[in-house]
Amino acid sequence: TAISAGGYHTVALKSDGTVWAWGQNLFGQLGDGTSGTSAYKNTPVQVTGLGEVAAIASGSQFTMALTRGGTVWVWGDNFKGVIGNWDTYRARQSPIPVQKSGLAGVTAIAAGSDHAMALKRDGSVWTWGGNGWGQLGGGTVNASASRWDPQPVLTGARAIAAGGGSTHNWHSIIIMLDGSAWTFGR
Repeated sequence: TAISAGGYHTVALKSDGTVWAWGQNLFGQLGDGTSGTSAYKNTPVQVTGLGEVAAIASGSQFTMALTRGGTVWVWGDNFKGVIGNWDTYRARQSPIPVQKSGLAGVTAIAAGSDHAMALKRDGSVWTWGGNGWGQLGGGTVNASASRWDPQPVLTGARAIAAGGGSTHNWHSIIIMLDGSAWTFGR
């Protein structure tokens, strides 16, 4: 029912709520429990431990899923903290999905190169990950302003998108309830 193209991998969502992925798997972005240069897959493999998925998104080398219950799951490269605290993920990666804490009631997700976004049912937009170009919003432009905890940056939104796929898409776009578009980042 949906597909998403990351920087080096592809993800598909089937109508039964399962997620399948193929391509490069250096950081575990395929979500099948494997990672490394010998873990590349030419045919789709099912992502481990996920079901009832409603939406998917792919960053440069990480992947996200939104469940029908409104929770967000992330796996792959933890560069800039898109999965979680760097102390928790010392290997800088997770080859299996990890639930993103601090998020509930999410209706949409978006993945950038090294940042992520979530739109909640109340119209609030939450961002986390890299911020070297100001792609997280909130008025800061600083690589050291990266964060692994999702923070609200705007309210009154109805749609979100993040520049993703390649390693040079560091921007975010939000469509507000009044139809105006807000952008930030590179």
